[in-house]
Amino acid sequence: MTRQELYDYAVSLLAKKNYASGDMHRQLIRLTEKTEDVERVLRLLTDNHYLNDAQFSAYLFDKHVKKLHGPTRIKQELRQKGFSQELIEQELEKSNIDWYALAKEARVRKFGEMLPTDQKDKNKQIRHLQYKGFAMEMIFEALS
Repeated sequence: MTRQELYDYAVSLLAKKNYASGDMHRQLIRLTEKTEDVERVLRLLTDNHYLNDAQFSAYLFDKHVKKLHGPTRIKQELRQKGFSQELIEQELEKSNIDWYALAKEARVRKFGEMLPTDQKDKNKQIRHLQYKGFAMEMIFEALS
């Protein structure tokens, strides 16, 4: 596949949905063995503002916070999309989110205001908050 064909393919993908540069790299590398062509296409896409990792990561970060996901889950989701660890850490640092309050809000939205009375209910709520991506200290704070 020529460089122009790679570029056209990448633009057609971006017309359908946003991609992180790591994700786009995985898509393009499947089509050719020439990594220098892939790198050049990625540079062109970035220079033309078709790929913007900072903007896209901020969008995804906000989307996950609105879904009441915790920091662990958000990091995992962004890593799977192909964002750099440095960008993910920057996104977490610049957010002014009270993760403890968010964990409590997630618990209340799912289970109501009443705290669990027996161990079975408590374990169920703990598992749910772990799935949402909250650390154990955040979970125990939400359950107290």
